[in-house]
Amino acid sequence: MYRMLVPNSKKMNVQAEQIGKIRTDPMNFIFVYEEQGELLGSLTLNICMQALHGEQPYAIVENVIVHEDHRSKNIGQQLFRHVEEYCNSIHCHRIMLLSKATRIRAHRFFEREGYDGQVSKGFKKYL
Repeated sequence: MYRMLVPNSKKMNVQAEQIGKIRTDPMNFIFVYEEQGELLGSLTLNICMQALHGEQPYAIVENVIVHEDHRSKNIGQQLFRHVEEYCNSIHCHRIMLLSKATRIRAHRFFEREGYDGQVSKGFKKYL
C-alpha cells in the first residue's frame, strides 16, 4: 500500500518492527480499512501534547492511502470518521495533515471532509 502513496520513492523503508512499535504506542496509530481480509486503506495518526491549550492534545494524520482499485468508495471517508471520533474522545484541539502540493484529487477529498487548506501553510525540511 505504501508503494501506491509514493511509487518512485527510493527512501521508503517499511519495517515490520516499526509497525509493531506503533501498535504498542498509546500516542501513535495505524488505522486500517479491510474488507474480507483484504487491506484497502490505511492512515497514520499521531497524538501530540502541547502547552498552549491546557491538556488538550492535537493530532497529525499522515500516510493516507486508499488502494488505487478501490478509490471513490467511501473508504477514506470511513477512515477519517474513525480518526475524528477517536480525536473527539480524547478532546483533541485540532487535527492537522499535510499533502503533497500536486495531489489535487486528495486535496478535494480533504476539503470535502472539512479540512481547510487555506488556514495554514505547511513547511517541510527533509533530513
